[in-house]
Amino acid sequence: MSHRGRFIVGVSVVLLAGLAGRAGVETAVSEPPPPPLVVQTADGKYEITIDTSQAPELTTWAQTKLAPVCQEWYPKIVQMLPSEGFEAPRKFAITFRAGLRYPAATGGTRITCNADWFNRNLDGEAAGAVVHEMVHVVQQYGRRGAARADRPGWLVEGIPDYIRWFKYEPQTHGADITRRNISRARYDGSYRVSANFLNWVTDKYDPDIVRQLNIALRGGKYDADLWKKYTGKTVEELGDEWKQTQRKQLGVGGDDDGDAKNNTLTDREKAAGWKLLFDGKSLNGWHTFKKDTVLPGWQVKDGVLACVDPNNAADLCTNNRYDWFELQLDYNISRAGNSGVMYHVTDEGRTVGETGPEFQLLDNKEADDPQKSGWLYDLYKADVDATRPAGQWNHIRLLVTPQKCEHDMNGVKYFDYVLGSDDFNGRVARSKFATMPRFAKSDTGYLALQGDHGKVAFRNIKVRLINGRK
Repeated sequence: MSHRGRFIVGVSVVLLAGLAGRAGVETAVSEPPPPPLVVQTADGKYEITIDTSQAPELTTWAQTKLAPVCQEWYPKIVQMLPSEGFEAPRKFAITFRAGLRYPAATGGTRITCNADWFNRNLDGEAAGAVVHEMVHVVQQYGRRGAARADRPGWLVEGIPDYIRWFKYEPQTHGADITRRNISRARYDGSYRVSANFLNWVTDKYDPDIVRQLNIALRGGKYDADLWKKYTGKTVEELGDEWKQTQRKQLGVGGDDDGDAKNNTLTDREKAAGWKLLFDGKSLNGWHTFKKDTVLPGWQVKDGVLACVDPNNAADLCTNNRYDWFELQLDYNISRAGNSGVMYHVTDEGRTVGETGPEFQLLDNKEADDPQKSGWLYDLYKADVDATRPAGQWNHIRLLVTPQKCEHDMNGVKYFDYVLGSDDFNGRVARSKFATMPRFAKSDTGYLALQGDHGKVAFRNIKVRLINGRK
């Protein structure tokens, strides 16, 4: 194959140049976009196309930093994840685009990268993020996004982060378990946390476990019994041992629910300004929207705040109002359940949703709703799903400040946004909230738990003010 304007850069690097202007002819005012960069590995076996035409400011970095990483690490990843009869893709493409809501994503042999995020992280996580996505190119487990028992999401994402954080850049300690995240760390927490678990199992039980997991996942034959076969223990037993090991290394105690009992605060949390919104015993501090009391559909039982009868519950609001804050809580959604957490709710609307944005809570598998858990309802969505199934506890974090708002699910950041920004207001104008003049207009209000769409339970509800007031 011939390429017009072809020339070699380093080891097997080819630039596909466009038509050049004739000598002596004045160039156009605007510079043409840079042509795609095509690199081959040292053995000539694999070809990678890097397209920065929509983000020309990344061209130099792509040539000098990213291309060498791809040339070196794609063959290594292929060697790490073999299986009988499988041949990794010989070609794949990396494209940088602006305006995406996620750092990077992979579909088949196409990696799409958020140019804005990469521009902010060139000296940090940028190259490693592409290494993670290259693992997805090699995995080839089938269509991503569909929940399958033989392809659990925490392993689909945990393996790429294992290779990234413990093979490509272990010196950064990007997947370390710390005192800050140990209380909510679970072996199936996905991404960095699961990567740490996989590394621990590799070191302690079976150095070949990741390769064996990959073979099973790629062939659609993964089963939880695989852990017992290769380590002699169930994955749950391994998860408990791993977490206890981390606790000992960090010098902290406690059970699997955290460093302290449910619905209490540690001395460290108290010193940091955290306040409990639910004491585990009563409905003190709460009221039904536009009422002075709480409807009987909400009950306190066994240390949880539960909507037990959605037909007689309505939405539950805090007595106090909050402006800028960090909220954390655990929720357990029922099968096909649908709920949500609203903030900046005022009494001016007929419903809490007419004034307060909603952090959606859902059974992603069976609920009849196009919105998914962790999304900002009808406005912002995530490209990942870090939720655990209905019937299991999930942990969420909601940060609301004038500078940014952030949604986290089980330790995984979904996205951030800015209230009142052009982007935010534009999305509102294109949503169902366009007809609600008071929506997201107040910078203070109640926190609300949705209770009329299905059964749901909450615990460990705590809030920390951020240069604000209640």
